[in-house]
Amino acid sequence: MTIWQRINQLAIGIVMLLLGVLLFLYDADTYPVIIVLYSLALQLTGYRLLWYYFTMARHMVGGRSILFRGALFLDFGLFTGSLLTVPQFYVLIYLTGTLAFSAIVDLLRAREARGIQASWKLKTFQGAVKLLTVLICLIYLHSEALVVDIFSVGFVFSALMRIVNACRRTRVITIS
Repeated sequence: MTIWQRINQLAIGIVMLLLGVLLFLYDADTYPVIIVLYSLALQLTGYRLLWYYFTMARHMVGGRSILFRGALFLDFGLFTGSLLTVPQFYVLIYLTGTLAFSAIVDLLRAREARGIQASWKLKTFQGAVKLLTVLICLIYLHSEALVVDIFSVGFVFSALMRIVNACRRTRVITIS
């Protein structure tokens, strides 16, 4: 990770930390804000992947998968943005499902990293905490204010993990 990437990740982590604290403080009123933030994050990821495809990845092996991922992220972002008028219970199930998917991906990445003797403990910890958050959300799914608090705490946790990853030394693998 370059210095600029570290500074970028650190700045994003600090902004996420502040947003997470604000979401936690303005409890029940932040439900639409969570939907908008989630939708915006998915759409920006989709646009970033599409931009990467059209500028560089179309010339790479496997570049078409980046095009498909960008289109999927953009579609999920637009779909999430349209959920403002849907009853909150269904949106909470959707958000919990996407968080569960993210937790499973983190755990699988940690397992893969462990298999190649790379650093895997922090990714396992992050996936386990996300999975625990999903279980708590499923238990308290009918209390929307409590689920918003749980998601706010999860958002703060993600921000802290981003800051830790930005400040962490990365290992360089050399092939001799």
